[in-house]
This record gives sequence, structure tokens and C-alpha cells, in this order.
Amino acid sequence: MIFAWLEKRRQARALVESDATAMIEQHGGSAYHVARDRALEQRLHKIIDADRTPEHWDQVRFAIRKRFRHQVIDTATKYLRGR
Repeated sequence: MIFAWLEKRRQARALVESDATAMIEQHGGSAYHVARDRALEQRLHKIIDADRTPEHWDQVRFAIRKRFRHQVIDTATKYLRGR
């Protein structure tokens, strides 16, 4: 029973990592914000995704943040820095 739980958890983590990779490839530096928005839309029932919960998108957001090492910069800061 505990092995089934561990396997399910490992699969969930692998799905988070693959979604984070796909979002970074598709959205670049905005991937963090896209994942955040997706979690919010899921909570507000604006989008329905039976395979992924709002908590899943929160985990994707955290995985993206880890990969960027807290380099998620808001638009105003980017503008001030001249990017």
C-alpha cells in the first residue's frame, strides 16, 4: 500500500516537472505567471482540466520558480531596467 502511494507521488512529481518544462519552452520568462493564472482560473472554474488540479499548477509554478532561481521579475521592473 505504501509503495502504491510512493509511486503515485513520483508520477505526480514527474508530471509537474514535465509541465514546468513545457511551459518554460512555450512561454519563456512568463511561464511562472501563466502557471499562476492557470491555477487561479482552475479555482474559479473558468477552465476545466480533469487531469490537473489547481494544486498541480501551484506545484508547476514553484518548479518554474526554482528553475529561474527567483528571477521572476514583474513587468514594471523589466521596464525600469530597460528590458
